[in-house]
Amino acid sequence: MNEKAQHNHTEVHQAMEGKPQAPLIREPGKIETIERVLGEIERRLTEKIVLDELAEHVYLSKFHLHRLMRAATGLPLMEYIRARRLSSSAHDLLNAKSERTILNLALAYGFDHEQSYIRSFKRQFGVTPAQFRRGYREIQLVERYDTSRLKEIRGGIVFEPTYIMRPQSLYAGRKAKIDVMDNLENLTANLHGASFFYNEYPNIPNKLNPGVYVGLTLYTPEHMPHATDYLTSAEVSSLEGMDGIWDTAVIPGCKYAVFKYIGDFHVENLNIHHLDEIWNYMDDWLIRSPYVQSQPHHFEYIDIANTRDDYCEADLYLPIREG
Repeated sequence: MNEKAQHNHTEVHQAMEGKPQAPLIREPGKIETIERVLGEIERRLTEKIVLDELAEHVYLSKFHLHRLMRAATGLPLMEYIRARRLSSSAHDLLNAKSERTILNLALAYGFDHEQSYIRSFKRQFGVTPAQFRRGYREIQLVERYDTSRLKEIRGGIVFEPTYIMRPQSLYAGRKAKIDVMDNLENLTANLHGASFFYNEYPNIPNKLNPGVYVGLTLYTPEHMPHATDYLTSAEVSSLEGMDGIWDTAVIPGCKYAVFKYIGDFHVENLNIHHLDEIWNYMDDWLIRSPYVQSQPHHFEYIDIANTRDDYCEADLYLPIREG
């Protein structure tokens, strides 16, 4: 971040230090759950794997399991399984001791027909199994996902970031000054967010993504380090006609590191105690990275369509530039 934004962000965390906070409660097993799924997939690479069975194996809904594994691997779950099968079959194709035909390998790795295996292999690697076996060219394998890149945070997991460029963006909603200590004790940001989303959000015109809530935190110099401005909002295509009706913000285009958090509770219960832990993780990541925060803001992006009573998904956007 620029020095001013970095100083402000650090001060917010320092203002929390030494103050009474809710006890840290961690439900163990989120990363272990992913490990169990990965282990089951590896164990059954040569068998038919059904999503319902995997979900039952780890006591998750199919929706929760699919979203969790896609966030981790970057692939839909069944695509990840297919990619692992094909990658494993590539070892057998080059194994000098293996005399199995393409048909034998197709059946061994759960494909019903030789042609479906050949099509899948070529789609994945750009060559057919026979071409690869003849030494046509190297291929890039999909190895078992490494869970050491994950961080378990109370009630959920935060994933290492993806990177995006956003053009200038416009937001309209309701702005509130959030006192750091009051938020820790009374969850005032949650109260503002819920009240806005259920009572006022439907009335905002020009929404780009209906159903998506944006919680925009602005590091306002006159409030720091003890408070920030929090704009509960929707991203809009135009601010025309909004003066005096809605609070608005214009955010310049920039690069973002986007951290996904998935928890096993409704998103309404995502509060400052979760977010402070997530931000501590993000601060540590930032220190290790070649980046600094580029602008004095950050925001949470929440698609309500991805919310369930036992499932929370939020993307946290951190503006960055090379340091």
